[in-house]
Amino acid sequence: MKSVNRLAIFVFYDKDGIVDRYVTYLLEELLKVISRLIIVCNGKLTATGRSAFNKLTKDVFASENKGFYALGFKAGLEYLGWDNLGQYDELILMNDTVYGPFYPFKPMFDAMDIENLDFWGITKYGEPPDPCGTAQDGVFQEHIQSYFYAIGKKMFSCLEFSQYWDNLPALGTWEESESFHELNFTKYFSDRGFSWDVYINLDNELKEYRNIKSLEIMPFELIKKYKCPIIKRINLSTEYLPVIKSSIGDDTKKAIDYIKENTNYDADLIWENILRTMELRNIKDNLHLNYMLPQNYILGNTGNNTGNIDELKIALFIHLYYEDQAEFCANYAGSIVENADVYITAPSEQMKNVILECFKEIRCNELKIIVLPENRGRDVSALWVALKPYMADYDYVCFIHDKKSSQIELLTIGCGFAYRCLENTLGSKEYVINILNVFQNNPRLGMLFPPPVIHGPFIDHSPNKWLPNEKNYRNTVELARKLNIDVPMHENGLVCPIGAMFWFRPKALKKIIDHDWKYEDFPMEPLPVDGTLNHAFERIYCFAAQSEGYYSAWVMTDSFTSIEITSLNNLLLHKSLEQSRLQTELCQHIGVFQQNAELSKRNIEITMQNECLSKRNIELSQQNSLLNAELIHKNNEYEGLKNSRSWKITAPLRKVTSLSRKLRRIKQGLS
Repeated sequence: MKSVNRLAIFVFYDKDGIVDRYVTYLLEELLKVISRLIIVCNGKLTATGRSAFNKLTKDVFASENKGFYALGFKAGLEYLGWDNLGQYDELILMNDTVYGPFYPFKPMFDAMDIENLDFWGITKYGEPPDPCGTAQDGVFQEHIQSYFYAIGKKMFSCLEFSQYWDNLPALGTWEESESFHELNFTKYFSDRGFSWDVYINLDNELKEYRNIKSLEIMPFELIKKYKCPIIKRINLSTEYLPVIKSSIGDDTKKAIDYIKENTNYDADLIWENILRTMELRNIKDNLHLNYMLPQNYILGNTGNNTGNIDELKIALFIHLYYEDQAEFCANYAGSIVENADVYITAPSEQMKNVILECFKEIRCNELKIIVLPENRGRDVSALWVALKPYMADYDYVCFIHDKKSSQIELLTIGCGFAYRCLENTLGSKEYVINILNVFQNNPRLGMLFPPPVIHGPFIDHSPNKWLPNEKNYRNTVELARKLNIDVPMHENGLVCPIGAMFWFRPKALKKIIDHDWKYEDFPMEPLPVDGTLNHAFERIYCFAAQSEGYYSAWVMTDSFTSIEITSLNNLLLHKSLEQSRLQTELCQHIGVFQQNAELSKRNIEITMQNECLSKRNIELSQQNSLLNAELIHKNNEYEGLKNSRSWKITAPLRKVTSLSRKLRRIKQGLS
């Protein structure tokens, strides 16, 4: 096959200018099928990033971050110069919004070369709505997705091609970029007679999927069966609700698992980027970072083989304040592996003696009890002031504490909260070994903890949000700034260990460990039920782990999962019924509103009629006043005439005339 002289213009954007390894790998693989690479950096580029790019090509330049990727491509074309484009056979326009390739690019290019097309892409989208109203009927025709275009010489040599780029508007928003470029590019050149297609063409076997973003909705199918070489980054960063409106929601996880287990691609390149740039809540949801572990047996083992667990350095940290909770916590502490060290903080010597009695049967490597100088900061200060000096020595640490939730009136709610936390943290010896194996098998896992509580008063506000106290978000952002934690933190949701009982890898919480915490840093008693530094700590843990390149996940025992499914199903039903009730009330309110609107309209009409009548009354009153004035004037004239001489002279004549009239009426009556 004849060698094709290809030029690639690659547009890169990162808000911090950091070039992650997934980008350099993508370009290294692209260089195997092209002759020249031009890299356009929209905005920042660190010195390390520039050095990484310079190892790939000498054509690296920064462009003002305007117009998104579309104007980045235009900047690359202008950098090259239109006169120099003709020396190439094919032009590749690509950006950094994909991970890959999971398969070599060459088979894809070879297959598309045979098609003899004017331009082509990897995937296409059906007939999406137009976000800016530039398309006829508000819908665009199917089009190539703009992360990758391959354009032949016939097309890029024509006048229409340069005119297209010259006439692109400023593109101030992502919606404008979609409407004026991505949704328009394919139609613009197709209408001018240029042929096109895509490598992953679903028109035949999966034609019913043409009108969806197939690479975003069904990446597993495309990667496994159709050998699609890439996956979109948005698959991992998007909010989960739109995903389950168009699918069961499992495809992105299945795709990442397949890439990890069945290709030579290093999935850690993906983890490195998503943990630095994306919201943990969306990562967790899209990858379903939840572990439901057996409580009565060890996964992957028929017996009680603990594998390399015996070689690990493990610690159990416990803070105990209430004497009546010591035995309850000791029962759960008995689930820890026997090679673990157990550290317990206590508020007094008296409590220390209670602990010694309750924990005398525990089987562990070492038991150490630390009497605290004060209880300021409660369990949080106990962990980060009293117990912190021991953390660095361990591979994994579990932290628990007694919990009463005495601010909740109903005792069973607080007890249930404590049970939920402890049962899913130290449910049994087998369960603890399963947790440790999960950590061992997932080197990017930083924290494991139970899902947020959803019973009692917690039904009405989801604790995996920042609510109910708006101070929680502000306090956590301030704490992150203090600890130099710089990861996406938004107000629409978060992942955190509500109840503050969890397993963690000390390396993951390095930024918190490195800070010199003192008891004076924490609020004094009485402690508010929410909105304090202690509550900010609950919410900072996962962000701290993320900043070190670790993810956090939920964990539950298999038996508790059964409870959770029932509760969640009923909560969903409750929310559905509540929504139906609100919709009914809304319809009723709308009906009343419409009636009130009609009455208001009628009142306005009556008011206008009254105003017209009032105006007419004023006119009639004015006319009446004029007539009265004229009558008075005539009467005055009449009185003057009566007193005049002529009136007296003509009196006999008027009398005769009057008699004549009377006589005439009498005659008429007789006849």
